[in-house]
Amino acid sequence: MCGIMGYVGKEEAWPIVVGGLRRLEYRGYDSAGVVTVSRKRLRLARSVGHLRALEDSHPEGLPGTVGIGHTRWATHGGVTQANCHPHLDSAQRIAIVHNGIIDNVEALRKELVAQGVEFRSETDTEVLAELIGREVAAGRGLRDAVLRALRRIEGTAGIVAVDRNDPERLVAARIGSPVVIGLGDGACWVASDALALRPYTDRMVVLEDSEIAEISPDGVRTVDLDERDRDKRVEKILHRPEEAEKGDYEHFMLKEIWEQPLALDRSMRGRLDAGMGSSRLGGLETHEQRLFDIRRVVFCACGTSLYSAQVGAYLMNRYARMPATAEDAAELAVQNPIVDRHTLYVAISQSGETADTLGALREIRLRGGLVAGITNVVGSSLARETDFGTYVHAGPEISVCSTKAFTAQVLATELLSLRFARMRDLGANEGRAWVAALEKLPAQTQGMLEQWQLCKQMAERFQAAPYTMFIGRGINVPVASEGALKLKEIAYVSAEGLSGGGMKHGPLALIEPGLPVWALVPPDETRERMLGNLRELEARGAYIIAVAAADDTEVAELVDTVVPLPPHHPTVSPMLTVVPLQLYAYYVALAKGYDIDKPRNLAKSVTVM
Repeated sequence: MCGIMGYVGKEEAWPIVVGGLRRLEYRGYDSAGVVTVSRKRLRLARSVGHLRALEDSHPEGLPGTVGIGHTRWATHGGVTQANCHPHLDSAQRIAIVHNGIIDNVEALRKELVAQGVEFRSETDTEVLAELIGREVAAGRGLRDAVLRALRRIEGTAGIVAVDRNDPERLVAARIGSPVVIGLGDGACWVASDALALRPYTDRMVVLEDSEIAEISPDGVRTVDLDERDRDKRVEKILHRPEEAEKGDYEHFMLKEIWEQPLALDRSMRGRLDAGMGSSRLGGLETHEQRLFDIRRVVFCACGTSLYSAQVGAYLMNRYARMPATAEDAAELAVQNPIVDRHTLYVAISQSGETADTLGALREIRLRGGLVAGITNVVGSSLARETDFGTYVHAGPEISVCSTKAFTAQVLATELLSLRFARMRDLGANEGRAWVAALEKLPAQTQGMLEQWQLCKQMAERFQAAPYTMFIGRGINVPVASEGALKLKEIAYVSAEGLSGGGMKHGPLALIEPGLPVWALVPPDETRERMLGNLRELEARGAYIIAVAAADDTEVAELVDTVVPLPPHHPTVSPMLTVVPLQLYAYYVALAKGYDIDKPRNLAKSVTVM
């Protein structure tokens, strides 16, 4: 499931709803649809493919000043027009859009079929629409009908519903899937992401779990599933509209790669204590005393965020001398984890809505664990459900393929590790050296970006390569994995990221003459062993592209191409070595002519398990 947008007010709803959905295209989708209400009739438009296909099929739009829309990634049923959202009940009175998955859908479907319902789609959403429609037909208002229907489902749901007989209001609800409501004068908007609201308003309320909102042009009234009124705090939408535009860049991914120096500078601003050689993380303050009792740190995340977590675990182990691991949140959630009061759990998610990560942190909190959060999205579920945490302030990341959020997340783990290191064994002088390295990082990242032409040349040379290997050691093993992930995500090239040591235990058999191998060889304690790996690759004819110190002549003699690194502190290496790997993946995908910002089968925010 993906993007939701709705509007109720005095203006025509179609352009507003479609405009909001367009701002959510970055989340990925395979079909789109809109329903409006006009003269107490539901007007429905649905289309497989991108929003352009929907607009082309309805050049005049749909009439009505209330409307809801959706962009869908298929979960229940294939990519067909019948499975597109919005879905209507069998009486054609109720329309809903829905993010999430209803776990008990088959039992509910059988019950309704036995009552004579003939379903037109394979989706779980149509089952929910039918449940709501039957409650409305029994004489209940839309809000109460939604409430009663939600009590019957198991699973997750972020929904917006409209009743053709009551066209002056929408009803939205959240059970585990985000919903935000924008407030205006004589109008309201509702979406799954605040980014969709920003052109229309800078004020919003965020629904908490198990809340239902009745939305009219005059405002919002919110209750919980027990029908108790909920007072909502009005929050400011921090995104600037221009941050969601490509500007002069061909793709959002390229724009976001080049935004990394600014994002890193913004992420560390006010958080470095040069005098003490430490960091300041505001969220830590209320738990400062408890942190002295922490004996272990467990990071949990998925995908790109998991690789940033692995960097954090390495830093904790090596510099803070704190036992630390990075766990795949999807697996941690089902492992029956052992939770104790001396462990800090750190959940990382760019969107703050990653279902597997939220599932893990909820299980840990249920068992009394202390959970910190690292996220890019203010007001997200992760930010609200952790005990404390930090925003990375990378700015909106539109491309499905994460770049600037990765480096900002790595920076957040650096700041956390630095704080723990100074609380334990790291001396003040060593801490000051680390802080000085971080202060130089934005400028050094800019220098790595200036290598884009070399990365483009390598991409054009190897665009047809069927396989690419990425290797590193120590702190750069997760960076190698991240480089391989970028290439798989947007260029659809088989790739593997692994340690130089691990390469010898099987994957070396894949090396053939001319095969591209990216090797991360910074001038740190891993260099000597990486030299051995380079010799093994050279002997088998691999084409080696090394990210290494500009003055490292020994590396230069062993490899075919060097992407030069500036002198730097070993702790900041991952935020420098990853940049050429991002650029390489981008230019391979560009050479192949792929849709870089919206790769097939992928969504920006994975909100289902």
